[in-house]
Amino acid sequence: MMKALHIAIKDLRIRIRDRNTLVLMLLLPIGLTAIIGFAFGGDSGISSIGVALVGPEDGDLLTNAAAGLLSQVELFDAEVTTEDEAREAVASGRKSAAIVLPEGLIDAVLEGAPAEIAVLQDPASGIKARIVETMVERFATSASAGGIVGRAIFDAVEAERPITEAERWQLTGWMFQWMYETWSEPAIAIEEAEAETRDVDVHSYFAPSFAVLFLLFTMLASAKTIHEERESGTYGRLMASPVGRSTFIAGKLMGSYALAAVQVLLLIVLGSLLFGIDWGSHPVAVIVMALVTAAGAASLAIVIASVARTARQTDNVGTAFILMMSLLGGSMWPIEQAPASFQNVARFTFNYWAHSGFKKLVFYDAGLAGISQEILIILAMSIVFFGASVLLLSRRQVLT
Repeated sequence: MMKALHIAIKDLRIRIRDRNTLVLMLLLPIGLTAIIGFAFGGDSGISSIGVALVGPEDGDLLTNAAAGLLSQVELFDAEVTTEDEAREAVASGRKSAAIVLPEGLIDAVLEGAPAEIAVLQDPASGIKARIVETMVERFATSASAGGIVGRAIFDAVEAERPITEAERWQLTGWMFQWMYETWSEPAIAIEEAEAETRDVDVHSYFAPSFAVLFLLFTMLASAKTIHEERESGTYGRLMASPVGRSTFIAGKLMGSYALAAVQVLLLIVLGSLLFGIDWGSHPVAVIVMALVTAAGAASLAIVIASVARTARQTDNVGTAFILMMSLLGGSMWPIEQAPASFQNVARFTFNYWAHSGFKKLVFYDAGLAGISQEILIILAMSIVFFGASVLLLSRRQVLT
């Protein structure tokens, strides 16, 4: 046992002194978390949506009314402009979308004639532009309904007697007032109810995912030293001393696990200090999740190394496997946006369960009971990976 411990300490010292290890362990995950977080505004909300509004000629009343409706929603920053200026603003990304109101829109509503409201969208502002389009669709629905009601009233009154011009304007004003009220204060309201989750920002989502991703890469670099020592002749010299193969493997695993645990715990601390991430009110659960994740990553990396025949092959095959598993498991993007069938496939990856456990800690302030499923599944993976690695290293005689 002491000999295995000496091997683990030796490996740990070598890895910590390596500048590349420091970059892989800390700088890359912290840097990517910062870049992604700030790119999305630093929080999970959507910033103000810039909208260019283009009205028809001699249609100031309609244009101003539309601008007023948009201004009621704090999310929108509406600006009345010409069509050429609107197109340039959308093309340059200064505005997320532009709304172009057609000529004769009011008459079309009153007469039930077809009309088209154009929505110019910035492809780079997909979500924001879609919100603008949804608001226009809502307006079109409200206007169509108002037109139907207005024409029905006109027809009913005119069936009894002719309508004077003053009455027509009065009924038209009532119709638009009704449209305005259904827009601003719909009869059927939707009550927004949020689940009991803590306020989190984008950093809080991506920090755990990048921690898991780069933990796997660090462990891969550590595991391939099995081949590096064999190729450099270090293993042969070790075997000349009273050190057995099982002791050597145990020492390698212990060293990898210690490095993994240090990396995860440091990233948790740095996430709190640099990005203000709140990992929850259950520090024991956070530590347990970190240690279990470290065990899973270390054992998975040793399996990859045991399957490969050389250090270079470990790098090539391992990198491809980790990237694919991270993509499927949601370490690079929000897996919640994927279809249910895709999420079912993601459940077969280590990344999915590791990230799921950390998300429960951050988003739902889960304790040990809340992440018990993730812990048990990752521990089961660790046992399977460890057993497979020992079996492969022994049968294939990688260490010869």
